[in-house]
Amino acid sequence: MPQAIVMPEMGMYMEEGVLTNWLRPEGARVEAGEPILEITTEKVTFEVPAPAAGVLHRAAEVGASLPVQALLGYILVEGEAIPAAMQREVISGRVHGNSPGNSQPSPEAARSAGPPKASPAARRLATQHGIDLNLVKGSGPGGRIVEADVLARVSQKQT
Repeated sequence: MPQAIVMPEMGMYMEEGVLTNWLRPEGARVEAGEPILEITTEKVTFEVPAPAAGVLHRAAEVGASLPVQALLGYILVEGEAIPAAMQREVISGRVHGNSPGNSQPSPEAARSAGPPKASPAARRLATQHGIDLNLVKGSGPGGRIVEADVLARVSQKQT
C-alpha cells in the first residue's frame, strides 16, 4: 500500500510550508529516513525524510504553499501503482486545505475567503498601527505577510 508523504508540522504555530526543493527525482528508489525534499517555513528551511523505503512518486511541485498534513507525494513498493482512489493531480501554486488540484485563488476570492495569511508578529504590528492586512502584499513564503511587510506599509502611511 502506498505510504503518503505529508507536510509535517514543525512547531505548534506552523500552519503551512512551501515545498522549495525535491532532493530526489520522480521514480527514484529511496530508503526510509533518507532526505527527499526541502520545506521552507516562515523561519527555517528543513529536509523531510522518506517515511518508508520504496519508489518516490511526487504529488506537489516546487513552489507549492501547502498547509500542515497536505499531500506532498507517495512512497510506493517496487512495481506498485497508486490506487485509483488515491490518484491526485500535481499540486502547484498556493493551495488551501487538503484538496489537490485547487488553483490559486484570485486576490478578490482570497480576501472574501477569510483573513490573509500573516505571521503573529505581523498581525500584532498591524493592529497596533491600524493597518488593514488585506491591503498589505506579503513577501514571506507563499505570499504570507511578515513583520517587514507591515513595517513598510506603516512607513508609507506616515509619508
